[in-house]
Amino acid sequence: MRRLKKLSITILVILFSSSITYAGKIGIMEKSILNLGGQMSNVRLMLETYAMIGVGIPYSNPKEILKKSITEYESVLDNLEKNFKDEAILTSVKNSRAAWKPVKEALLTASGNTDKEAMKKQAQFVHDHIRSVIKELASAKKYLLKKSALKNGDILNASIEIGASARRLSSHYMMRIWKLDDPTIEKHWKNGLKIYNDSIKLLENSTFAKDPSFNKYLTACSHKLKYFNMIDKLKSNHVATLVHKNAEKVYSEANEMSRLILSK
Repeated sequence: MRRLKKLSITILVILFSSSITYAGKIGIMEKSILNLGGQMSNVRLMLETYAMIGVGIPYSNPKEILKKSITEYESVLDNLEKNFKDEAILTSVKNSRAAWKPVKEALLTASGNTDKEAMKKQAQFVHDHIRSVIKELASAKKYLLKKSALKNGDILNASIEIGASARRLSSHYMMRIWKLDDPTIEKHWKNGLKIYNDSIKLLENSTFAKDPSFNKYLTACSHKLKYFNMIDKLKSNHVATLVHKNAEKVYSEANEMSRLILSK
């Protein structure tokens, strides 16, 4: 029990600090790119934790993770408005906030809600509408990647997409076992696998793959892709926690690859 509590606290610390991990090491532009990519993953984590609450999986205290995820997302938008006056960024932030408002209201119903069927309807709403939130985050990230003219921008984006894809897969797995009535779940699952696989290939063909430190994380992410492919047809509560844990490991490993890419 003590070990489980320690693991839960560790994951919460990693989650809450993900938007400041690189502070003092890189510029505002690069940090913002990472934060936007992080929020593309974080929004998917919100859906996953909401589903975990609905299914009744207590691992890592999903209600606490959801609360911190919401705070983190809003903090990143505040920082974007503070640090950038570009019309493209401000427009994305404005649109993201507008799309976010009803999503947040739906997510907050997890607190104290014992009506699982009502929660399923809210989860369906979140799944239908987070795409608008993610679209604006992706748009802002794309703009900053172009503006920054990073020489390894495509490589950095691939590492970000690996982390986002892992959380996409984990969130959709939770929706599967909750038996959410959503015909698009399998489509998004397959798309998550494709983006994950394409990103792995891009990194494997890059010069970074020759670096032992980078390759260690890349190999770990590649192995976990095989795991996600393996559980493609499974819909079992018994492995749900393991799916979540593997997705969080991939997210952490992808962040380490991003750190190494920016250090070059």
